[in-house]
Amino acid sequence: MAIVRTVLPRKGIIQPKHGDNYETDLDTNWMLIDSLLQDSADVQSAIDAAGMVETWLNDRGVCGVVSGFTLTTSATLTPGLVTGVLYAQGKRYAPSEAPNPGPAPASSTSYLFYNSASGFYYNLTGIAAATGDAFLGSLVSDSTHVTAVTNATKLYAQVAAAPGAAGSFALAHRLGRIPAGAVIQMTSAGAIWFQSPTLYDSTNLYLAASDAGVTAKVLVW
Repeated sequence: MAIVRTVLPRKGIIQPKHGDNYETDLDTNWMLIDSLLQDSADVQSAIDAAGMVETWLNDRGVCGVVSGFTLTTSATLTPGLVTGVLYAQGKRYAPSEAPNPGPAPASSTSYLFYNSASGFYYNLTGIAAATGDAFLGSLVSDSTHVTAVTNATKLYAQVAAAPGAAGSFALAHRLGRIPAGAVIQMTSAGAIWFQSPTLYDSTNLYLAASDAGVTAKVLVW
């Protein structure tokens, strides 16, 4: 009588039955289990790999909103904020539900940041309290509610440049930190270039235009 050998579909484990290939099937199963089973060394390798990504982001000063985390006005001092993905101190933050950043300062223009250890905070300077904090945007409030918002530039995004006159001008990039890099992509005739020696700082890109009416998209990250 023939021996029916069932191979389980997910990992290829053989369901052995007494008869031909019984010992061989058992040996094969143990080899599969040994190759697929995670042990403490495998887990540590995954942790080390995550640490390398965190270190890479930190070393290059890359932080900010990747997607979502859109601010909206509100009938209270706490702005609307949707879910999204951001990186702060090299760590990924992607809540499953809309986070509550808390109330903004009343009757002021404030700036919202996220720190991977302490969470959301506002300040009045627009300068991050710690290296690697993610910037989410600025808010204008009266005594009781948020009246206007300007969302941060995403981690990899374009900022529109349309100077009204030839010569030097400053363009806010809204990254909340010094850009790791920036590339000018012309969208009209003429030219826009970086000023020297300061190309950009934590607030602005410093550019110059050949003519009035020239336009460009500046890729920042």
